[in-house]
Amino acid sequence: MKAIIEIYGALLFFMIAFGACAKKDIPAYENDARLFFQIPGTGSTALRDSIIYSFPAHPNVGDHDTLWFNANIMGNAAPVDREIGIGINAAGTTAVEGTHYKFESRILPANAFSVRIPILIYREGLKDRSVRLEIEVAENQHFKAGYERYRKAVFIWGDKFMKPDIWDKSNYRNAFGEFTETRYAFILKACNITELPDPMDLVLLGYYNAVVREALLEYNSTPGNEALKDELGSVGFPVFTGIGSNG
Repeated sequence: MKAIIEIYGALLFFMIAFGACAKKDIPAYENDARLFFQIPGTGSTALRDSIIYSFPAHPNVGDHDTLWFNANIMGNAAPVDREIGIGINAAGTTAVEGTHYKFESRILPANAFSVRIPILIYREGLKDRSVRLEIEVAENQHFKAGYERYRKAVFIWGDKFMKPDIWDKSNYRNAFGEFTETRYAFILKACNITELPDPMDLVLLGYYNAVVREALLEYNSTPGNEALKDELGSVGFPVFTGIGSNG
Protein backbone atom coordinates (compact mmCIF):
# COMPACT_ATOMS: atom_id res chain seq x y z
CA MET A 1 0.00 0.00 0.00
CA LYS A 2 2.84 2.36 0.92
CA ALA A 3 4.51 1.63 -2.44
CA ILE A 4 1.30 2.49 -4.30
CA ILE A 5 0.98 5.81 -2.45
CA GLU A 6 4.60 6.65 -3.25
CA ILE A 7 4.04 5.90 -6.93
CA TYR A 8 0.92 8.11 -7.07
CA GLY A 9 2.80 10.84 -5.22
CA ALA A 10 5.67 10.73 -7.70
CA LEU A 11 3.25 10.77 -10.63
CA LEU A 12 1.38 13.77 -9.21
CA PHE A 13 4.67 15.64 -8.67
CA PHE A 14 5.73 14.88 -12.26
CA MET A 15 2.42 16.13 -13.67
CA ILE A 16 2.59 19.38 -11.70
CA ALA A 17 6.22 19.98 -12.65
CA PHE A 18 5.55 19.21 -16.33
CA GLY A 19 2.52 21.51 -16.38
CA ALA A 20 4.52 24.34 -14.87
CA CYS A 21 7.30 23.91 -17.44
CA ALA A 22 4.81 23.74 -20.33
CA LYS A 23 3.05 26.89 -19.13
CA LYS A 24 6.37 28.66 -18.75
CA ASP A 25 7.92 27.56 -22.05
CA ILE A 26 4.89 27.99 -24.37
CA PRO A 27 4.14 31.70 -24.96
CA ALA A 28 0.55 32.86 -24.54
CA TYR A 29 -1.30 33.21 -27.86
CA GLU A 30 -2.97 36.51 -28.71
CA ASN A 31 -5.09 37.24 -31.77
CA ASP A 32 -3.86 39.90 -34.20
CA ALA A 33 -5.60 43.25 -33.74
CA ARG A 34 -8.16 43.78 -36.49
CA LEU A 35 -9.89 46.88 -37.80
CA PHE A 36 -13.39 47.55 -39.13
CA PHE A 37 -15.46 50.64 -40.00
CA GLN A 38 -19.01 51.54 -39.03
CA ILE A 39 -21.32 54.46 -39.81
CA PRO A 40 -23.78 55.06 -36.95
CA GLY A 41 -27.43 55.20 -37.97
CA THR A 42 -30.49 56.79 -36.39
CA GLY A 43 -33.75 55.47 -35.01
CA SER A 44 -34.46 51.90 -36.10
CA THR A 45 -31.35 51.91 -38.29
CA ALA A 46 -28.52 51.13 -35.88
CA LEU A 47 -25.87 51.09 -38.60
CA ARG A 48 -25.71 52.09 -42.24
CA ASP A 49 -23.33 51.52 -45.13
CA SER A 50 -23.22 55.06 -46.50
CA ILE A 51 -23.78 58.75 -45.84
CA ILE A 52 -25.43 61.01 -48.41
CA TYR A 53 -24.96 64.71 -47.69
CA SER A 54 -26.60 67.68 -49.43
CA PHE A 55 -24.99 71.06 -48.83
CA PRO A 56 -28.18 73.00 -49.74
CA ALA A 57 -30.04 71.09 -47.02
CA HIS A 58 -27.76 72.75 -44.44
CA PRO A 59 -28.27 76.49 -44.99
CA ASN A 60 -26.10 77.45 -42.03
CA VAL A 61 -23.08 75.56 -43.36
CA GLY A 62 -20.50 77.45 -45.40
CA ASP A 63 -18.00 76.01 -47.85
CA HIS A 64 -17.19 72.85 -45.90
CA ASP A 65 -18.56 70.43 -43.33
CA THR A 66 -17.48 67.25 -41.53
CA LEU A 67 -18.70 63.69 -41.95
CA TRP A 68 -17.88 61.04 -39.34
CA PHE A 69 -17.43 57.30 -39.15
CA ASN A 70 -16.22 54.93 -36.44
CA ALA A 71 -13.00 52.93 -36.67
CA ASN A 72 -13.26 49.97 -34.29
CA ILE A 73 -10.80 47.24 -33.36
CA MET A 74 -11.08 43.57 -32.53
CA GLY A 75 -8.36 42.54 -30.11
CA ASN A 76 -6.51 44.23 -27.31
CA ALA A 77 -6.08 47.93 -26.70
CA ALA A 78 -2.51 49.23 -26.63
CA PRO A 79 -0.78 51.77 -24.37
CA VAL A 80 0.31 53.82 -27.40
CA ASP A 81 -1.38 55.69 -30.25
CA ARG A 82 -1.77 53.59 -33.40
CA GLU A 83 -2.39 54.69 -36.98
CA ILE A 84 -5.38 53.11 -38.68
CA GLY A 85 -5.10 52.12 -42.32
CA ILE A 86 -7.61 53.83 -44.61
CA GLY A 87 -7.50 52.80 -48.26
CA ILE A 88 -9.35 54.44 -51.15
CA ASN A 89 -11.21 52.24 -53.60
CA ALA A 90 -10.37 54.03 -56.84
CA ALA A 91 -13.01 52.15 -58.84
CA GLY A 92 -15.78 53.45 -56.58
CA THR A 93 -14.41 56.95 -55.94
CA THR A 94 -14.78 60.21 -57.88
CA ALA A 95 -13.79 62.56 -55.03
CA VAL A 96 -10.22 63.90 -55.11
CA GLU A 97 -8.31 64.06 -51.83
CA GLY A 98 -7.12 67.58 -51.07
CA THR A 99 -9.72 69.05 -53.43
CA HIS A 100 -13.02 67.56 -52.33
CA TYR A 101 -12.05 66.12 -48.96
CA LYS A 102 -9.30 65.42 -46.45
CA PHE A 103 -8.96 63.19 -43.41
CA GLU A 104 -8.54 65.17 -40.22
CA SER A 105 -7.08 62.24 -38.27
CA ARG A 106 -6.15 58.58 -38.73
CA ILE A 107 -5.12 57.82 -35.14
CA LEU A 108 -6.59 55.38 -32.64
CA PRO A 109 -5.64 56.81 -29.24
CA ALA A 110 -3.80 54.78 -26.63
CA ASN A 111 -5.98 52.34 -24.65
CA ALA A 112 -8.96 52.90 -26.98
CA PHE A 113 -11.05 50.30 -28.80
CA SER A 114 -12.87 52.78 -31.04
CA VAL A 115 -12.43 56.29 -32.42
CA ARG A 116 -14.58 58.69 -34.45
CA ILE A 117 -12.76 59.64 -37.65
CA PRO A 118 -13.62 63.01 -39.23
CA ILE A 119 -13.66 63.61 -42.99
CA LEU A 120 -13.63 67.28 -43.95
CA ILE A 121 -15.70 67.71 -47.14
CA TYR A 122 -15.67 70.76 -49.42
CA ARG A 123 -18.45 72.41 -51.38
CA GLU A 124 -16.40 74.29 -53.97
CA GLY A 125 -16.70 73.02 -57.52
CA LEU A 126 -19.71 70.82 -56.80
CA LYS A 127 -22.56 73.07 -57.93
CA ASP A 128 -25.35 70.83 -59.25
CA ARG A 129 -23.18 67.74 -59.02
CA SER A 130 -21.88 65.26 -56.47
CA VAL A 131 -18.81 63.16 -55.73
CA ARG A 132 -18.37 59.75 -54.16
CA LEU A 133 -15.74 58.45 -51.75
CA GLU A 134 -15.42 54.74 -50.99
CA ILE A 135 -12.98 53.80 -48.27
CA GLU A 136 -11.81 50.38 -47.14
CA VAL A 137 -9.63 48.94 -44.40
CA ALA A 138 -5.97 48.96 -45.40
CA GLU A 139 -3.84 46.54 -43.40
CA ASN A 140 -0.72 47.98 -41.80
CA GLN A 141 1.76 47.10 -39.05
CA HIS A 142 -0.89 47.67 -36.40
CA PHE A 143 -4.08 46.16 -37.77
CA LYS A 144 -5.38 43.51 -40.11
CA ALA A 145 -8.85 43.68 -41.68
CA GLY A 146 -11.76 42.77 -39.42
CA TYR A 147 -15.36 41.89 -40.26
CA GLU A 148 -15.82 41.50 -44.01
CA ARG A 149 -19.21 43.22 -43.81
CA TYR A 150 -17.65 46.36 -42.34
CA ARG A 151 -14.48 46.63 -44.39
CA LYS A 152 -15.90 49.44 -46.56
CA ALA A 153 -17.86 52.66 -46.13
CA VAL A 154 -19.28 55.07 -48.73
CA PHE A 155 -19.71 58.85 -48.57
CA ILE A 156 -21.55 60.90 -51.23
CA TRP A 157 -21.95 64.67 -51.15
CA GLY A 158 -22.64 67.60 -53.43
CA ASP A 159 -23.96 71.12 -53.81
CA LYS A 160 -27.41 69.82 -54.76
CA PHE A 161 -30.29 68.09 -53.05
CA MET A 162 -29.28 64.44 -52.92
CA LYS A 163 -31.77 61.60 -53.03
CA PRO A 164 -31.65 59.44 -49.87
CA ASP A 165 -30.54 55.98 -50.94
CA ILE A 166 -33.55 54.29 -49.31
CA TRP A 167 -36.19 56.66 -50.73
CA ASP A 168 -37.76 54.23 -53.20
CA LYS A 169 -37.79 51.24 -50.83
CA SER A 170 -39.03 52.96 -47.68
CA ASN A 171 -41.88 55.03 -46.31
CA TYR A 172 -40.33 58.18 -47.78
CA ARG A 173 -41.89 57.38 -51.13
CA ASN A 174 -45.22 56.52 -49.50
CA ALA A 175 -45.24 59.82 -47.63
CA PHE A 176 -43.90 62.17 -50.27
CA GLY A 177 -44.16 60.51 -53.68
CA GLU A 178 -41.44 60.30 -56.29
CA PHE A 179 -38.17 62.07 -55.52
CA THR A 180 -37.17 65.27 -57.29
CA GLU A 181 -34.79 67.96 -56.09
CA THR A 182 -37.57 70.57 -56.12
CA ARG A 183 -39.87 68.35 -54.09
CA TYR A 184 -37.14 67.46 -51.59
CA ALA A 185 -36.11 71.09 -51.13
CA PHE A 186 -39.74 72.05 -50.49
CA ILE A 187 -40.16 69.27 -47.90
CA LEU A 188 -37.06 70.25 -45.92
CA LYS A 189 -37.92 73.94 -45.95
CA ALA A 190 -41.58 73.46 -45.06
CA CYS A 191 -40.73 71.13 -42.17
CA ASN A 192 -37.70 73.18 -41.08
CA ILE A 193 -35.42 70.13 -41.08
CA THR A 194 -32.11 69.21 -42.74
CA GLU A 195 -32.87 65.52 -43.28
CA LEU A 196 -35.85 63.23 -43.10
CA PRO A 197 -36.67 61.29 -39.92
CA ASP A 198 -36.42 57.55 -39.40
CA PRO A 199 -38.59 56.02 -42.16
CA MET A 200 -40.13 53.68 -39.59
CA ASP A 201 -41.40 56.55 -37.46
CA LEU A 202 -44.89 56.59 -38.96
CA VAL A 203 -46.25 59.19 -36.54
CA LEU A 204 -43.55 61.73 -37.38
CA LEU A 205 -43.73 60.98 -41.10
CA GLY A 206 -47.50 61.44 -40.96
CA TYR A 207 -47.02 64.80 -39.24
CA TYR A 208 -44.49 65.99 -41.84
CA ASN A 209 -46.74 64.75 -44.62
CA ALA A 210 -49.56 66.92 -43.27
CA VAL A 211 -47.17 69.87 -42.89
CA VAL A 212 -45.95 69.73 -46.51
CA ARG A 213 -49.47 69.33 -47.92
CA GLU A 214 -50.62 72.39 -45.96
CA ALA A 215 -47.49 74.32 -46.99
CA LEU A 216 -48.02 73.43 -50.65
CA LEU A 217 -51.66 74.56 -50.49
CA GLU A 218 -50.58 77.86 -48.94
CA TYR A 219 -47.79 78.34 -51.49
CA ASN A 220 -50.01 77.67 -54.49
CA SER A 221 -52.79 79.95 -53.19
CA THR A 222 -50.48 82.88 -52.40
CA PRO A 223 -51.03 85.73 -54.88
CA GLY A 224 -48.11 86.12 -57.25
CA ASN A 225 -46.99 82.50 -56.93
CA GLU A 226 -47.34 80.06 -59.76
CA ALA A 227 -48.28 76.51 -58.83
CA LEU A 228 -45.15 74.66 -57.73
CA LYS A 229 -43.71 72.53 -60.52
CA ASP A 230 -40.72 70.30 -61.05
CA GLU A 231 -39.38 68.19 -63.91
CA LEU A 232 -42.34 65.82 -63.51
CA GLY A 233 -44.96 68.56 -63.71
CA SER A 234 -47.13 70.00 -60.95
CA VAL A 235 -45.93 69.03 -57.48
CA GLY A 236 -48.34 67.13 -55.28
CA PHE A 237 -48.04 65.00 -52.16
CA PRO A 238 -50.03 61.85 -51.32
CA VAL A 239 -52.05 61.56 -48.12
CA PHE A 240 -49.95 59.36 -45.87
CA THR A 241 -51.81 57.12 -43.44
CA GLY A 242 -49.07 54.61 -42.66
CA ILE A 243 -51.32 51.78 -43.85
CA GLY A 244 -49.55 49.45 -46.25
CA SER A 245 -46.28 51.22 -45.58
CA ASN A 246 -42.91 49.60 -46.00
CA GLY A 247 -41.56 47.76 -42.99
